[in-house]
Amino acid sequence: MALLLAAAPARADDVPQPVIITVDVQQILNNSRVAKNIQTQMSERTDRITKEVAAQENELRRTQDELERQRTVLSTDSFNARMRDFQQRYDALDHGVQTTRQALQQAYNDAMTKVETTALQIIADIAGERKANLVVTKAAVLFEAQTLDITQEVIRRLDEKLPEVPLAVAEQDLQLPPAEPAPEPPRATPPAKNPKTK
Repeated sequence: MALLLAAAPARADDVPQPVIITVDVQQILNNSRVAKNIQTQMSERTDRITKEVAAQENELRRTQDELERQRTVLSTDSFNARMRDFQQRYDALDHGVQTTRQALQQAYNDAMTKVETTALQIIADIAGERKANLVVTKAAVLFEAQTLDITQEVIRRLDEKLPEVPLAVAEQDLQLPPAEPAPEPPRATPPAKNPKTK
């Protein structure tokens, strides 16, 4: 005979009455002072990088155009050598851009993680103060009493506790390879003078 074991049903007195609060975490991460400050830092550095990249690309285009003009006056070996140098500079810029953007994105992620961690601690503090045993994200709620929403209170406390977080990215990680001017066109060699005969 099989033996069936079942847990004893919980008594109604053992189940705590739900004390619920709701919070919009995404609104906190968008509207808090620190989140806006991080976004401003990110935008400023991204704009700076974009301008530097544009300047470098313009310089490379000028170099490429100059090389094409020199094709007819350069030897094949000389032209190929200059094209290899151009390609190396182009590849270095591409690699530098990717490295810079990755470093900046990592710094942004780290800063926002700190904001989120601090916000979650504040939510836990408020839950303790209100003796709440259930915190629900607003995205999962169809209707609620306004007094249950603690989002604005979390933002207020977060603004006081963590007004800003600097993007922790080293300055050298934002440096792109320096642009080099286009090579000078080769100078025509003057014809050798014939020695005068006496």
